[in-house]
Amino acid sequence: MIVHIAPYEASYQAIEERLKEMGKSSEVKSVIQKAINETAKETKERLYKETRSDYTIKASNFKKSDVKKTSATKSRLEATIQVTGRMLGVKAYKTRKNGKRKGAQAKILTSSAIKELTLESGGKTYKAFNARMRSGHEGIFRRIPGRRNKKGKEKIGEIMSIAKAQAAGKTYERHEMYAELQEEVGYQLLKHMNAVIGG
Repeated sequence: MIVHIAPYEASYQAIEERLKEMGKSSEVKSVIQKAINETAKETKERLYKETRSDYTIKASNFKKSDVKKTSATKSRLEATIQVTGRMLGVKAYKTRKNGKRKGAQAKILTSSAIKELTLESGGKTYKAFNARMRSGHEGIFRRIPGRRNKKGKEKIGEIMSIAKAQAAGKTYERHEMYAELQEEVGYQLLKHMNAVIGG
């Protein structure tokens, strides 16, 4: 997921004309660069916060450093926010006794209901369970219908929820952050232009 941050062409031209009128043409790129970078900083913080709020992702699985910002320069008046990362396992929200293992219930969105993680296949019901592997990794697992290991037992696989980039992308759309981003760029442009004119 990549977000590009740059002012509309009309906004760029308006700032350029105003600074030219005030005899400050040399400050145009500096004003735009500062406005973009402050907007990018705010967007990075908000995107991380909102994604963590929307999804039941453990803090250890989604860190601020996973949201990367490339700042604008005077030669490239555009900043980018990028989120990359592996698929995340479903977080156990509630567990209960299920034979030898703890059965698992989970939810992905913080606003959604808890769901029993079961799969019907070939007349059998496959229930998910919470377990810790020998490596120390803890997650929610389920047997995979039709796939067998060397001992003839059905293989076990971890249930995955959503990739970090996908979660961030959906949050960006859900909260209509593009419109707010453009408002913030406009505000920052005026703030930095007025600082130059007033200075």
